[in-house]
Amino acid sequence: MITTRGCSGMTQVVLDNGRIRVTALPELGGKMSSLIRADTGREFLRQPASRPLKHAVYGAAFENYDASGFDECFPTVAACEYPGGSFNGFALPDHGELWSSRWQFEVHGEELWLATAGRRLPYIFRKRIHLENEAVILQYKLESVADAPFYYLWSAHPLLKVDPGCRIVLPNEVTNVLVQSSRNQRLGESGRSCRWPRTRFADGAETDLGVLGAPSRQTADKLFTPRLSNGACALYYPESSESISFHFNSAITPYVGIWICEGGWPNPEDSHYTAALEPCTSPEDSLAEAIGRGKCAQIQPGAWKGWELRVQLQTGVPEILVDRTQT
Repeated sequence: MITTRGCSGMTQVVLDNGRIRVTALPELGGKMSSLIRADTGREFLRQPASRPLKHAVYGAAFENYDASGFDECFPTVAACEYPGGSFNGFALPDHGELWSSRWQFEVHGEELWLATAGRRLPYIFRKRIHLENEAVILQYKLESVADAPFYYLWSAHPLLKVDPGCRIVLPNEVTNVLVQSSRNQRLGESGRSCRWPRTRFADGAETDLGVLGAPSRQTADKLFTPRLSNGACALYYPESSESISFHFNSAITPYVGIWICEGGWPNPEDSHYTAALEPCTSPEDSLAEAIGRGKCAQIQPGAWKGWELRVQLQTGVPEILVDRTQT
């Protein structure tokens, strides 16, 4: 069942099949603002804390808004200028263009269809959402309306509601991760590789990066997996033995970005406690850097590309990832 209602000056679209309930906000970047499992009542997405939901201004810093729920990042994550070609020097905003855009939406049977157009680069970005048992199926389509090819990167951006002791579960093939950023360089400089899940700091102390600590740690780390052959990752809640997992085609979406924020971002007065598992097309946050290193996708004029992401809620951890729950 899909229902539409107004709340706080925004349209909310609710998808509910009796097993899970999803709330989407078309006017706020097509954001999935809530994902609840009916059996336990658990909310899996981070909810607004100090900042309420409000319409975003294009080009604004992501940290100045609610920083909650599940957004899409495209065609970049980090703010940058497009380098070279027909779009040389075009400024691309923080966390991309989509999260601050107002999306058009239609309800077709049990599906929610959303679409928005690019501002700096010429494209139409479409997303369809429907439910299957305890899974949310997200189907994406990128259409170029440009006269020249352009590069892009896409990253899912689900900020998850976490508790101390939650475990990040990655495929067994992941034994090292790339450090994109780390507060106070606790894991080293950007570009460094470190072991996963257990790693050592420069002083020899050991930590398990896969287990969430308390927000008092004041840490904030952005990491990337190597290119994957197994397109899956999960967050496991040991207290209730539940998980949220993400399943994707690794031939199209080869990486997972891992954001672990234990009170270390954006500042001590307004710190966040969350983790994000971000299936993505590049192991870089900046499109400019991704282009320079040949680590991003390209679309030709008038072409289109499609991909899918399955978000699964369940008791326990998916079998393809179960070994990673062992400490």
